[in-house]
Amino acid sequence: MSEALSRRSFLGAAAAAAGSAAAARPNVLFYFADQVRACELGYNGGQNIPTPNLDRLARQGMVFTNAISSCPLCTPYRVMVQTGRWPTLSGGVMNWINLPSTGQSLGDVFARGGYDTGFIGKWHLAAGARAGSLKRGEPVRPKAESEYVPPGPARMGYQYWAAYNFHANFAKAFYYRDTSERLIMPRYETDAETDLAIDYMRGRTASGKPFFLTVAPHPPHPPWRADQTPPGWLDRVPKELHWRANVKGRKEGPLNDPRCYFAMLANVDDNVGRLMAFLEESGLAANTIFVFTTDHGEMLASQGRYNKMVPYAEAVDLPLILRWPGRVRAGAKCDALYTPMDHLPTLASLCGPSVPPIVNGMDLSAHLVGRKGQERDAALMMNFVSHWDFPETNTEWPEWRGIRTKQYTYVRWLNGAEELYDNLADPLQLRNLFDGRRVPEVMTRLRARLKDLLAESHDGFPPGTTYAEWFTPQRDMVRNALGPLGT
Repeated sequence: MSEALSRRSFLGAAAAAAGSAAAARPNVLFYFADQVRACELGYNGGQNIPTPNLDRLARQGMVFTNAISSCPLCTPYRVMVQTGRWPTLSGGVMNWINLPSTGQSLGDVFARGGYDTGFIGKWHLAAGARAGSLKRGEPVRPKAESEYVPPGPARMGYQYWAAYNFHANFAKAFYYRDTSERLIMPRYETDAETDLAIDYMRGRTASGKPFFLTVAPHPPHPPWRADQTPPGWLDRVPKELHWRANVKGRKEGPLNDPRCYFAMLANVDDNVGRLMAFLEESGLAANTIFVFTTDHGEMLASQGRYNKMVPYAEAVDLPLILRWPGRVRAGAKCDALYTPMDHLPTLASLCGPSVPPIVNGMDLSAHLVGRKGQERDAALMMNFVSHWDFPETNTEWPEWRGIRTKQYTYVRWLNGAEELYDNLADPLQLRNLFDGRRVPEVMTRLRARLKDLLAESHDGFPPGTTYAEWFTPQRDMVRNALGPLGT
């Protein structure tokens, strides 16, 4: 079936579904902060900062212990969440790009399914200030209010909007509604976005219409400076931090202070607590699916690395909690491999909207409600470009592909180097099981599985420079792995 035909069929089914009674459908509060290390949360054994609210959410919901950021970079993760598709098809291979609307993204699906949809916080699914060049160092004159995303297809179905494409001024954060007027948040970004979320939910309690609200704070993403840290929170962080045994080559200072990271993370936890309290006090908690997750982790000098875009646990392991009182068993854990593409089909299946046929993610909803469900044997992981904002090859963040199973991480780099880790026996990934000579039997199987997954996702594993052909200098997508769009 052609994509155009399947889209028409889907739109017809979705329109019919929207006419049915929706009052009993659950609300969804999808909260994802940026760059949260799963290992730092209390319920995962974190020792640097208490996270009592996230720990309570974990006790009240289901924790997915094998949730992964299959492409650990801001925009690719966000594209996978919103579209449920392989990055090779959606175009989400790097940051700062304009993607064509399919009309079948997460907000579209829930809006047509009878939901009121809203987005608050960091969007990062537009070219913004980078529009005008695909080459690093080439001067670009950004248009006025370049981080404003106007109403229409670029918002992918979200009706209520209090968001920005990108900025990193958390102390004086700006955002937009439905005009290009720049609005300044009156408090620290994460606190102000929680205020906006509570106002949004309060305004919809009497409507009889369920809501799907995404809240996406930028902290605890860098900059890790005192002036970008929530006031008073740095005092709560220990002077001496607990470091993982795989940390080496730490580089710290006033402009890169990891204690600021933990102050921001504690503030995220506090705001999760505020949202939980509002849901409980308003009576919405019983019929609201609360999702907490993140887009990727942060290396913090593990393996001698910082930031993300690498296949190691600190970058790809995600916290993922789903709470739905009375439907999802409190305190449960699920070890099914969960990727960002799975949110759309899983949440749509739980709530009723039709899942678009072009979605590549897997519906894992059965695991949440106590039934035996499908799951994958391996999850594909990837890094398409070697700079987060530009289609480069073999620069700061060399390209790689890999797979994760419940036990192993296998990685192949663009230069042919390979790594294999047993994550159960060696969770800090200190020992590469491939010495360059003897090939472990499991590695032979994983090599073959990677080949299959690359074929399934139409990924030829080319150099990062290849993706320059996918975008105009204005960063509008014009092709994907299948060829020019519209052909």
